[in-house]
Amino acid sequence: MRVLTHGLLGLAVLTGCGGSPPPAAVSAPSDKARERETVIATCMKQKGFTYTPSVSPPRKPEANPADYAAMKADRSKNGFGIFSAIVYPKPPETQAPDPNQAAIEGLSGAKRDAYVKTMNECRVTALQQVNGLKVTSVADYQDQMSTEIENIDKTLDGDPRLLELAAPFAECLKSKGERVTSAKPVALSARGMVVWSEQADKLGKPGTVTAAEARPYLAKEITSALADLECGKDFYAAFLPLQQRLTNEARVKYGFQER
Repeated sequence: MRVLTHGLLGLAVLTGCGGSPPPAAVSAPSDKARERETVIATCMKQKGFTYTPSVSPPRKPEANPADYAAMKADRSKNGFGIFSAIVYPKPPETQAPDPNQAAIEGLSGAKRDAYVKTMNECRVTALQQVNGLKVTSVADYQDQMSTEIENIDKTLDGDPRLLELAAPFAECLKSKGERVTSAKPVALSARGMVVWSEQADKLGKPGTVTAAEARPYLAKEITSALADLECGKDFYAAFLPLQQRLTNEARVKYGFQER
């Protein structure tokens, strides 16, 4: 599954979520999230459980994803982001602890199962009441998100302008000796990461490759990434904004903050 899909729905199964396309006057996603959490807490209380509403702080909007100068600067250091993760490791992101996790961990056996089951039922109720999503369960919610992801792929791969730009992009890559297995827009956008992820897997299992071992591969990856950017300059200028817009529309629809 491509990077976009992880970005779109990179979320925990049991997080607050939801939302159908908003009408003209609509609360911000963070307001919807607070309302959902309140509904969940009320629902849980009615069923004999304690639940503390919890909403993540608003995210800072991402910069223009198709900024050529920024992309070139990033690729000049990180390539496609595969071997750079080994050479320049970043500390793991820290998130505020879920105030309800302690309550769940304090339970065992049937009580814990009952709490989680009730919480999921209340989340579904919140999705229905606050966001108007026609979901019947958490599993149904996940299935709908998966379908949404597939639809985004289809939209991108079927866009006439992207198809027009993808063909010369693919030919340019081939002329530079780059491996191209598909000229579809989505595949082209993820091609570099796929190719270099495979190379990293061949070198060793995650966590076993040292920075010194990875550095020569990063140099080659950077060369490949810059060639990819030059060949796909026009393609990315059209693809990335559309990808971001479709992704954010889906994130808002399913109750998450834009990126």
